[in-house]
Amino acid sequence: AAMAPTADVESGAPEAGSLLAADIEASICEGAALLRGAAAEAQDWRRSYRLGATVLATLLGLACATVAAAGLAGTAAQPLVRDSTQQVQAVQGKQVLATAVYPAPLVPSGCPALGPLPELWSPTADAPAMQLRVLSYNLFWWKLFDKGQKPTFHLQTQGNTGTQLLARAAGESHFDVMGFQECNDEGWLLAQAGLADRYQIFRDKHSCMAYSRASWSLLGRGVEWVALDAQYGPRPAQWMRLRHIATGRVIFFVNHHGPIPINSGGKCGGAAVAHNILRLVSTKAVPGDTVVMTGDFNSDASSSTIQQLQVRLRPAFKGTAFGGVDYIFSNLAGGALVSSKNWGGGGSDHDALSAVLRVDGTPGRAQEQHQQAMSPAATPPPAMPASAMPPATFPAESPVPAPAAANSVPVATGGNDVASRMRFLVGAPMAWLRK
Repeated sequence: AAMAPTADVESGAPEAGSLLAADIEASICEGAALLRGAAAEAQDWRRSYRLGATVLATLLGLACATVAAAGLAGTAAQPLVRDSTQQVQAVQGKQVLATAVYPAPLVPSGCPALGPLPELWSPTADAPAMQLRVLSYNLFWWKLFDKGQKPTFHLQTQGNTGTQLLARAAGESHFDVMGFQECNDEGWLLAQAGLADRYQIFRDKHSCMAYSRASWSLLGRGVEWVALDAQYGPRPAQWMRLRHIATGRVIFFVNHHGPIPINSGGKCGGAAVAHNILRLVSTKAVPGDTVVMTGDFNSDASSSTIQQLQVRLRPAFKGTAFGGVDYIFSNLAGGALVSSKNWGGGGSDHDALSAVLRVDGTPGRAQEQHQQAMSPAATPPPAMPASAMPPATFPAESPVPAPAAANSVPVATGGNDVASRMRFLVGAPMAWLRK
């Protein structure tokens, strides 16, 4: 009862209860699955250890089912599709919200109306020019890596066509930053691709982001929950702020995995997702930072998520899977794209995308240039009456190994809220078992 969703419509307070409960549910369910798999495989454990692990896994499984049932009961009366002209279609295991026009949805409970989009900026011109190499890749982990089996199945393999694609792409392009979605074991991923010694990687829920150790120093990082869907709970936008060692330029890198059904924006709508992502950038980055964002947004160009994001950011490159839901965005002016490449899926249901961007701080406001270039037909619809949902920041799941620079932004290492404590209690044993 203490974690029941609440909403303060007048103040625009977030539906913190829903996000917190969904985050705890994800932690408990993941812990149960990992512990059950570890107990089944660890033949060298003492019998009492295996029995204890099995009992604990069973209790966590029951807790998972209880929390999930409570969450579904709370949302069952509020279907995502609220217009009779909309049809839900199944496409390769994903739901697509098909609609020819933007409906006028009812305001879901706990989703107050949005305010103006946060303002952003152009990159600073007070630094040498450089080229930034970016990769975005949805790994299709449950199918390509775990083959639809238990979540530790990939540990029995020596990699797959996805890790081979990653090794080949990184070997050719030497990416500065990489964003992965549906990424469940960050250390194993880099090790199998032969990149563990070159990149530092972080994971938040099922999203991972990495940077080149040789070229960049970490100033700060974190994660915020910017969307909520009924099937997978809170959706993260993880971020990190990096300084280029050679030029001193600073980039703010964001990686996001959007909610389903496709084009729905989850419980509170696509405009809310875009608003929350842009607010993250405006509050965590520093004016003058080069902003780059990767992701499987589960939204195509016709969605309010993408059209609202395009008011402040410019799409550098997009994929073709599911109608084009994978994007690389930046706050750079037109003409910044040097080259781009679609590497194919490598066994995933999404393609790996890369872009080389020229960062030179061209004088002038990129945002004004972009808005002037947009045709009236491309102007996004008004913000949908969805939740502003100021996202809750949770501690990073992976520690930052290198000390930050003297003038860096400190990295949060913990929290005293209920979700943080639950994630620690469940996550610490799971991290030990993964080792």
